[in-house]
Amino acid sequence: MTQAATLPAFAVTAVKKALHDIPMNATVGVQITDVGVGWATGQAPDTAPFRNHLGTIHAGVQFLLAEAVSGAAFAGAFAAQLAGAVPLIEKLETHYVNRAVGDLTARAEAADPAGIAAAHAEFAADGKARLIVNVTVQDGEGKDVMRAVAHWYLRARPQAK
Repeated sequence: MTQAATLPAFAVTAVKKALHDIPMNATVGVQITDVGVGWATGQAPDTAPFRNHLGTIHAGVQFLLAEAVSGAAFAGAFAAQLAGAVPLIEKLETHYVNRAVGDLTARAEAADPAGIAAAHAEFAADGKARLIVNVTVQDGEGKDVMRAVAHWYLRARPQAK
């Protein structure tokens, strides 16, 4: 794990609010717990309505948590650019590795933290950038239940004329 670069408190609050305001995240209880430059953590509770036919946490809840925490990590990497840009997820590759029992936690980190500076330069030059974020979701027993790779894209908003 890399050294976790921090963000100013107002940026952390803004990223958390943006992810918490997404209706599907709110529906299943996804919460972003911390955000830094290119990393984030989150959680989702184990609640009966969101269990599958095996009595474990549904894959959809795990997916939403992975997407949200990867988006928070991406937003943390581009916090200074977000006011004039649109973040979009292009792809989320998931691998479910165990059944999920109990509350979920997740951690997302830029796959190449050193590449964040290059992505900033690309955005400054071209008005677009990409960043890959790795995610690990763990259950209440502390075991990995899902691993994901999120491919995020940032494009500048068109300028008003």
